[in-house]
Amino acid sequence: MKTDRKTKQTIYKEVIVKAPSRRPWDVGDWRSALRMADYGKPKQLYDLYDDMLIDGVLYDAVDKRKKAVLNTPLIFVDGKGREVDYMSELMDTTQWEDLITWLLDARFYGRSGVEIEVDRNGLIVHHLPPKHIDLATESIILDISDQDKKVSYAGDSSITVIGKPRDYGLLLQAMPYAIYKRGGFGDWSQWLELFGMPQRVGKYNTYDPASKRLLETALEEAGSAPYVVVPKDTEIEIRDSSQTSGTSFNEFRQACNEEILITILGQTLTTISGEKGARSLGDVHKVVEEDKNKADIRFVQRILNSRVLPLFEARGVPGVAG
Repeated sequence: MKTDRKTKQTIYKEVIVKAPSRRPWDVGDWRSALRMADYGKPKQLYDLYDDMLIDGVLYDAVDKRKKAVLNTPLIFVDGKGREVDYMSELMDTTQWEDLITWLLDARFYGRSGVEIEVDRNGLIVHHLPPKHIDLATESIILDISDQDKKVSYAGDSSITVIGKPRDYGLLLQAMPYAIYKRGGFGDWSQWLELFGMPQRVGKYNTYDPASKRLLETALEEAGSAPYVVVPKDTEIEIRDSSQTSGTSFNEFRQACNEEILITILGQTLTTISGEKGARSLGDVHKVVEEDKNKADIRFVQRILNSRVLPLFEARGVPGVAG
């Protein structure tokens, strides 16, 4: 069921934004969410994205690409090549920064949407969450629990939606590694609880059961390190588990981080140091990252010129016409 957009002033006030699902995820959930997204229900997939962005490495990699665009000087000129003061003031606001940030979400989520208002107070930008955007029907889902309750954004000059059907952004490729990494940390933590502390061996006289109970009580109260209680005439072999020191868990964590960085940034050495720490390799990786930054800048510039500029011109923003 679609609502007639012409009778509405703003759509963001009608969108019911709910908190994403926070629960343990596995790779099976990722594949299931992807299949649901292919059938036009991307909610679970975008909930997975939002929850996994808690990962510091993944969040920082995404933020790094956004910051590269936000830190790039942007100038608006009129038809004669002169800088427009009003637009310069407008671009020097937090609302403009929000606009650029949300437009860049299309790179990572596969879609993004904003509703823009321009009035006497300047620029006001409202975010339309990716899971509420239905690209197939060109509409905004007002309530994610009721997929049929939609509002068409087609022909609405105040709404800018970017994305292509079946494109779920770079986060789709990064999700398995973030999931594996989170599970790996849990396994590593369990390993430390079992083997990270030295084991204690208490021996008691076989013919004195009371000493066994006293020994168990003493070891239990002496701390949380694991212990074993055996008769004195019993042989027990305790293998030193500290020889591995959990290196396989750390190597697995590093591998997941590297895959995440390669997916988002195209390389690793501008974020983490390599084993050799070669400056020449770092320079090569920096060139790869800068190529992605340039592509992001061109992407935003084209969206601003083709989608946002007509909106400003239609609303009579000074210095924009022509």
